[in-house]
Amino acid sequence: QWNYGPLSHDRSQAFVFNYIYDLPNLGAKSGFRPASWILDNWQLSGITSFISGAPFTPGFSTTDGQDITGSSEGPRILVVGDSKLDQSERTFYKNFNTSAFARPALGTFGNAGVGILRGPGISNWDIALAKRFPLGSEARFVQFRTEFFNAWNHTQFSALNTSARFNPAGQQINPTFGAYTATRPPRIIEISARVVF
Repeated sequence: QWNYGPLSHDRSQAFVFNYIYDLPNLGAKSGFRPASWILDNWQLSGITSFISGAPFTPGFSTTDGQDITGSSEGPRILVVGDSKLDQSERTFYKNFNTSAFARPALGTFGNAGVGILRGPGISNWDIALAKRFPLGSEARFVQFRTEFFNAWNHTQFSALNTSARFNPAGQQINPTFGAYTATRPPRIIEISARVVF
């Protein structure tokens, strides 16, 4: 019971879809051949992901190195209030209620459960746009392709500072406790060309 909780790789919500769409050949429909060179044979594809964050349990350290439990079982942080914040209350420096945690008393084990909070989730769009130039037949063509990873260049945080630090008086002195500490990659663009025959 002490160690029961969601595993670190758990994702309670995961919605991922991929798609391939051949854009309408507007040039061929217009009957104007030069327009088809520009407007036809385009393809849009991609993978879009909306995934909830991984569970975690805040940890802690002390400035005095006190052996709190007096045993081989290490202590857990003491939860003294509601650790969750509404979305409107969250900031870059505060993603959960840091004041809801305290230093366990000497001779106790703390009471934090496993995976009581969740880290940053994923909201990502990877998109590819390709143009095909036929070489005399459908079986032979040149394809120019542009791929956009994190296409909208949306900032996606990937980690938090989850470790409190307490002094002997029980004051939490880590100024970045609860703040973002890392991001996923920004937009990356790749351009390629290939010949199929």
